[in-house]
Amino acid sequence: MNGDLPPEVVEAIKHFQERAEKAIALEDFLKNTEFPQIIDFNDLPSLEERAKIYIKIAQARYAAGDISEHELAFHRCYAIEVQIHEARWSNGQYENILGPISKRMRVVEKSHGLSDDEYWPILEAPDEYKELSKEYDLAMEQKLLEAFSEFGADDLKDLYLNDPDEFYKLHDAGRVAVFQKDEQAKLKSIAIYYENEAGACEEAGSFLAAAVMLGSAIETRLILTCLENEVHVRKTLEILGLTNRLLKSKNPLTWTLDTLIKVCSAAGWIPNYDTGEYTFSGQAMMEFLKASRNQVHPKIKVKNKGLVVGEEQFKDIKFAHQLLSSTLNWPNKPRQKDADKAGASA
Repeated sequence: MNGDLPPEVVEAIKHFQERAEKAIALEDFLKNTEFPQIIDFNDLPSLEERAKIYIKIAQARYAAGDISEHELAFHRCYAIEVQIHEARWSNGQYENILGPISKRMRVVEKSHGLSDDEYWPILEAPDEYKELSKEYDLAMEQKLLEAFSEFGADDLKDLYLNDPDEFYKLHDAGRVAVFQKDEQAKLKSIAIYYENEAGACEEAGSFLAAAVMLGSAIETRLILTCLENEVHVRKTLEILGLTNRLLKSKNPLTWTLDTLIKVCSAAGWIPNYDTGEYTFSGQAMMEFLKASRNQVHPKIKVKNKGLVVGEEQFKDIKFAHQLLSSTLNWPNKPRQKDADKAGASA
């Protein structure tokens, strides 16, 4: 039968067959594996066995398409760093290496008059102590790298050694995906993720995809700004006559982009930009970004002139986003009371 099908169809069917098999394998593994729920950090053998199972579950979930490579990396790092490496350290397994360094550090502390419960901030410590502290950290790092290899994570070890920025980027993205539950914190991460994706698309010359990402990022920022300024938003809704019946929900997460723009504009968070020679409308820029985001819809795109977004066109989108996002409540931007003042004076 497959001989009669186009190669791309065969490839797609093969993919989903393999995915189904891996999903079934994951289900069977979870059903037939007893995973210890209680952690005893003093029982290293059982702790390490638990970590192995934890890693296998994460790998099976990744193979089944249940989690991203970022989450997989975080789960593997978490098991190796916390459940194995730190447990070994706290149980004295590294004492033969770290003990002599610690003793030399104590000698330096006592020579400077520090008691047993006194410590220096590392920047204020004498140079001799800083060198010993660095030696201690390097010894710990080496044991961690050995643990990576021991538990089948040479790929993470190599990434850590050769591209630490990428390692921590991967690790942090996974950590956020796994642990971040706070709605506003998650929105901040989502916006940053969209903006990073836009940057990657721009670098690859995929300007339409970059435009859609920036449009989505600014929408996320509008939502976050409304959530962070609940009191002022409530007053603005009253002024605009936007009742619960019209909105259908008080939660900005459920509002349309049109509503978000209308509310944020009335609240004074989308100002015009006067250079003296020109005045640029913040409202028009926001509508422009909305239109850019909407290009993902075929019914919108088919009515517009042109099928592509070029580099020069994308520059308008990029700098509109850059200008508008700088005025919204965001990291290092005014918080609630300052935003309320801005809205009141608008």
